[in-house]
Amino acid sequence: MQKYFSMYVKTVWRCFMSELGLKSVIQVPDLIVFGTNTIDDLGDYGKAFGRRASIIYGGGSLKKSGNYERIVHILRKAQLEFAEISGVNHDPDDVFVKKVTDDIIAYNPEFIIGIGGGSVIDTAKAASILATNGGEVKDYWEGEKFLKPSIPFIAVPTTSGTGSEVTKNAVITGKGKHFKKSIRSDFMIPNIALVDPSLTVGAPPEVTASTGLDALIQNLEAYTSKNAGPITDTLAHRGIELSGKYLLKAFNEPNSLEAREGLSLSSLYGGITLFNAGLGLAHGLSHPLGIRYGIPHGKACSIVMAKVMEYNYPARERKYSSVGKLLFGIPNGVEAFKKLTEELGISTRLSDYGVKKEDIPTIVSESKGGSRNFNPLPHSDETVSRMLAELL
Repeated sequence: MQKYFSMYVKTVWRCFMSELGLKSVIQVPDLIVFGTNTIDDLGDYGKAFGRRASIIYGGGSLKKSGNYERIVHILRKAQLEFAEISGVNHDPDDVFVKKVTDDIIAYNPEFIIGIGGGSVIDTAKAASILATNGGEVKDYWEGEKFLKPSIPFIAVPTTSGTGSEVTKNAVITGKGKHFKKSIRSDFMIPNIALVDPSLTVGAPPEVTASTGLDALIQNLEAYTSKNAGPITDTLAHRGIELSGKYLLKAFNEPNSLEAREGLSLSSLYGGITLFNAGLGLAHGLSHPLGIRYGIPHGKACSIVMAKVMEYNYPARERKYSSVGKLLFGIPNGVEAFKKLTEELGISTRLSDYGVKKEDIPTIVSESKGGSRNFNPLPHSDETVSRMLAELL
């Protein structure tokens, strides 16, 4: 009886409570460092964990940008010992993560630094916790729990998009690249997130568009998630505003430091808000679209985002109106988002990416769970199938 009375009281209070009274939780790394040229302090932060590090990165873009030489100089100046693990590509699979884990175990570092985009940071997060807990990615996909903390980890993003530097999950692709699935644990939250916008200057327009849209959509879906609250709303709102002001500028002016600073901050906010409020249907659909058709993650999200907003509009009209004003000064989020994708030169026709009508059931099936659970409106597989058919 007491249980039902308590439920009744909570229901009554919720009827009178404003949005400002909604429960809102923020979980973040022990330390977040943001600012232009803060990479110069990387050595000092690393020495808090020891003097022996494994450095994980991709390769080509880091060296082409000049950031590789810059970071190596900083680490050597701090008199740190380090072993390099390179070659991380987009959508790393569980086999590659095992190789990285084995390399880490063999070197036995006191801490790990992951420097790159979301794929690099996710690889580093996964390997750092597998090194202490044992097993392989597939074991944790199947339900095994992480029981030990990871090797201390510093995340250094070089793109403005995924927000992986502040989250507790790593998205890993299955062998054969037929699916993506996360492993997650509070132990996987990086000890330090070091976000330096100067590392993103000069990123190519196509990378800027995809990662920038990812950051925007993370903020947008967290802002309208059924788990949204006043703290995450504050960050997400500002993140959307920064994307509206700086995404096109960075796309057209790759060397604009101000634009990169704005997008880096938007990406950081997006990571914090997605971690604490959840996402929605657009992110759910992006994974099968990305893995099956080779579409970059942020671009895959953007292809379906306007259609998802149309469906969700009745439940989030005020917030979507605000999104439209933040992006282009128009009180319609759907139209504003469509305008943005047009100006970035992104087609939102699924057929342009090789998607066929007969593919839709598989896409819908592989999008279930995860992000879809936080969508503001419930949706059947039939509803999602119709939405995708309208985008062919």
